[in-house]
Formats: sequence, C-alpha cells, structure tokens
Amino acid sequence: MDLITEITCWSIIKCFDLYEFMVRFAIRIIFPMVKWYVDRELGILGHNAEGKGPLGIRVHDEKEFYLRVFVRRHTGLFEAHMDKVCTINDVKAMVISGLQSTKTLAFMHPLSTILDRFNLQSRSKVWQVGAEHYDLGNDLFETILCKNLLYTCAYWRNSSDLESAQIAKMDLVARKLKLKPGMKVLDIGFGYGALDYHLAKHYGVSVVAISISKGQIQHATKLCDGLPVEFRICDYRDLNEKFDRIAVIGMIEHVGHKNYREFFKVCNRCLTDDGLMLLHTIVNNDRNILGFDYWCHKYIFPNGCIPYYLQVCKAIEDVFLIEDWQNFGYDYYKTLAAWEVKFEENWDKLAPKYGERFHRMWHIYLNCAQAFFQTRSYQLWQIVLSKRGVERGYESVR
Repeated sequence: MDLITEITCWSIIKCFDLYEFMVRFAIRIIFPMVKWYVDRELGILGHNAEGKGPLGIRVHDEKEFYLRVFVRRHTGLFEAHMDKVCTINDVKAMVISGLQSTKTLAFMHPLSTILDRFNLQSRSKVWQVGAEHYDLGNDLFETILCKNLLYTCAYWRNSSDLESAQIAKMDLVARKLKLKPGMKVLDIGFGYGALDYHLAKHYGVSVVAISISKGQIQHATKLCDGLPVEFRICDYRDLNEKFDRIAVIGMIEHVGHKNYREFFKVCNRCLTDDGLMLLHTIVNNDRNILGFDYWCHKYIFPNGCIPYYLQVCKAIEDVFLIEDWQNFGYDYYKTLAAWEVKFEENWDKLAPKYGERFHRMWHIYLNCAQAFFQTRSYQLWQIVLSKRGVERGYESVR
C-alpha cells in the first residue's frame, strides 16, 4: 500500500509539472489573460503587484512571476520571492492579510488539497523529515534556538526572554505529568534531548526517548551522559513496553491524520493503567485553512500536517480520557519572533554554508508561522490524557 501511495503521489506531481510545461509553452498567447487573473486573485487577498505598501510585491521578471503564481498559486509566489523573480515587501503582513480575508483556501497550491488525501506519513516516508529538516545542521539550530536547543513553543506566562520561557515550558510539562522520582517516562520525538535531561536531572525519573532524526541523537546522548536516559532511533509504531508517563512534544504534526488513531492506540498500549500522557501540539480549527501545505512540504517539513482539531478529538475518543486542556497559541508567535531575531542577527555566520535562497526561504517560513499564530489561526494545545480517569480527579496546573 505504501508503494502504491508513493507511485500515485509521484504521478500526480508529474502530471502537474506537465500542465505547467504546457502553460509555459502557451504563455506568449495567453499572457494578458494570465496577468489579469493573477492581479484579480492578489487583489481579493488585499495584495498588489505594483510594489505599493507592506502588501505590495515588487516584480523583477513579469512573465515568470505571473506564470508561477498562475500555476502554483501561493507556492509560486513564495518560490518567486526565493528566486528573486519578485520581492515581497512584508511577508508576515501579506500572510496576515490573506488569513484575515478568509480566502486563503482558493489561493493554495492545488497539490495541497490533492496530496492531503493520501497517507504521506507511512512507515516508508516517516524518515524523510528527519533527514531533510531536523538533520539540516546543528549549526543552524544552535544559532536560532535557545541554548537548550528546544525547537517547540515556549511558555511565556511568567517569562520575558526565550531561555526562561523554554525552561518554564519543561517545568510545566513535568508538573502536568505529576512526575515522581523513580517513574519511567517515554518521550516521543526527543529533539536535542533537553526535556529528557531536565526531567531526569531535576525530577528523578528515567527516560526512554525516541526519534526519527539521526542527526540529533549525538548531541542528545552527549548532553544526557551519566543520567538514566536512553535514546532510540525508531518509529513510534514499533513501541511495545510500559511507561508511567508519556510526553509527546511537537511530534504529532509529523504523524498525519491517516495515522492519528493508530498513534493514540500505540500510546495507550505503552501507558500503565494509572499513567498520564501529555500531548503538546499545534492545531488548526479553521476549515478555511488546510493542515497540509505544499510549499511547506516541499521546502521545510516534508509530509508535515497540522492537525485539524476534530481529527485529534476523534482519534482520542474511546482510547483516552481528556483530563486537562490548555491553549497558549499566542506564545508560539512570541517564540517564533524570538527565533527570527536570532536568525537575522546571526545570518552572516550562516550565509557561506546556506546561501541567499535559503535565507529567503527561511524568512518566509518564520514569518508565515508567526502570522498564523499572531492571528490565532493556529493554536498550541497541551492536553493531559489518562486511560480510565484519574481517581478523585485531576488537578490542573498552569
């Protein structure tokens, strides 16, 4: 089935490439129509191709710009910016305007809708995001993240800087899980191992942490040397042992809606009857916004998919009981803004290795993400789950 899905998706993409080739061939004849159509679509979103104001686009190659946007929609616009076919005056302002128009679905790349119907996070595809994103280079993440290399939303409730906000997030996770010395914790998607270090050192627990990123494990292993922490490179579907607590921090975005039910069943299988699980995830609760984005899939997070809230709730139904539910989505805007500041301040150190196109690409990524959280189009949930309900009730913490 995985092979059939892969062949089908490949065929769809190639058919779309053929369509674009045909449009390019005919561009001399139909260009006035293409230009009129693109200008109209941009205007609906509040944008303009005259370069006026923060929502303006300065076009440097007219025919290439209009062709790309006509065929690839928002992906073509972003690629045109990356390739200097055009310059978007203010990426974040443009995305915010689009989100506020509620017309973003019509401007999505057609493949976003089509590919979202397939299981892009199967066993054969699950390793791709580790190799192509998380293994980009520790130098990049060491430059833009906090000193603990936490690549998920920080908790800013009582913090004014990125470092303390990320430590507050780790403590919040620990307090919500009601950790006690001697407990055995499973961390699904360990990143650079900071959470595992923090929990083992400050809360006296042992940790088994799994990931699909081979590049991060060396850093994590060195960080946790001497602590009761074991790191494994494996697919979550291969887990079959018991833990007192389970933490899933910023990982289910790589599971895919076709696999949510199986994911929660695996977690249920691995949790003791009186155990607790914490899910920390980005979610979307707007039907006008797709969870799968072709530009993001192609350039940032291969096969990534932001969960739609009903998909998560449906997958949890009859598998877990929801004990606690917190939304602090605006904190992700602040986290991303802090990452962007560090990225821009330190770009000169990264430029020789990554190049200008990468800089423009990551500028789009960080500003788009900020726009989604600043407008509250995306949320950040922390959900505490139990198998049968906590006896005498669960006491929420913030």
